[in-house]
This record gives sequence, C-alpha cells and structure tokens, in this order.
Amino acid sequence: MKKILVFSGSNSSASINRQLAKYIGEQIEGQSITYLDLRDYPLPLFSLDIEKADGIPENAQKLKALFEEHDAFVLSIPEHNASMPAFFKNTIDWISRIEMKFLGGKPIALFGASPGRSATASSRANAERTLSRSLGGNVIGSLGLPSFRHNTEVQDDGSLVVTDEAFVQDMKLILENLLSEEVNSAEA
Repeated sequence: MKKILVFSGSNSSASINRQLAKYIGEQIEGQSITYLDLRDYPLPLFSLDIEKADGIPENAQKLKALFEEHDAFVLSIPEHNASMPAFFKNTIDWISRIEMKFLGGKPIALFGASPGRSATASSRANAERTLSRSLGGNVIGSLGLPSFRHNTEVQDDGSLVVTDEAFVQDMKLILENLLSEEVNSAEA
C-alpha cells in the first residue's frame, strides 16, 4: 500500500483545483490517502533576508517532513497568468531551501482545472519542469480539465463528479501509472 499525498496548489477557499484534487483522491482505492491543505501551513514571502534573519520557517520544515512520509503525490494546480500560482511557488521555494531535490524521485500525478478552455496547460508545463528538473520529482502524467463548471456536477451530498468521460479515462490511466511507479532514484 502506498501513502499518497493529495493537494492543490491554490490558496482560494473556493478552489476548483482543491475540489478536483479531492475528487481524484476519492478515485484511488486500497491506498493510504492524506489530503493536504497548503493554507494550513502559512509561509512568509520567500526572501533571503528573512531566511538569514529568522532561518527556515517551521511550516516549511513540517511540509518537508510530510512530503518525506509519502510515497507519491497527486497535485492539482491552477494557472495564474500562464504560470504556477505565487502561493504554490513560494511554498516549494521555502521547502527547497531545506533540501533542493526534496521530492526524492517520487512519482507525481499532475492535474489542473480551469473555468475556461486552457485546462491549465501553461501552469502544468511550468510546474512539471520545476517539480522534475529542480526539485527531483518524477511527473508520470499531466492532465487538465477545461470548463470546470461545464464538465462537473455537484451531488446532493456535496461530492463532485467529473462528467467529461475522456478526462475520467485519462485520469484513471495516470493513477494506474502512479500506483505502479516506484521511486526513481535517478531523479533524486
């Protein structure tokens, strides 16, 4: 059984990417799933001056420990001006100050939801480069869900259902690959 950390790169309380991450996590059976809300670990805006004066923030250290405890990651990331959100970038910048390749070759399933048709393509491409090349992760698949409100339904119990069948099928393949993938020590 793998320990999988599921989270969004958003700091919005109404994040469609947090909703998508939770939906994807609910599709994974027979594994240990931890849902992470990065908003629970506030960090100052990264600055060498802050690091020199105060050291690495405790929340960055807690997050690094949480990443170390897990075997794989499911991340759903929004797009802000064709890139990763500053909130998410700031988080990984702080953790990387502890250890640059803190993802340790572990597999990552990368997703993104957008209200429009872009499906976070630019953000996911930017995140994939950063997570793989700089931080030592192993992005095993990347998939975006466009037109979120059109391609989802909220059930009476509040749960989300993705109605885009092509997305669901591709998501299942990525999750199968995530579960079968071992840590790639060459990435670490």
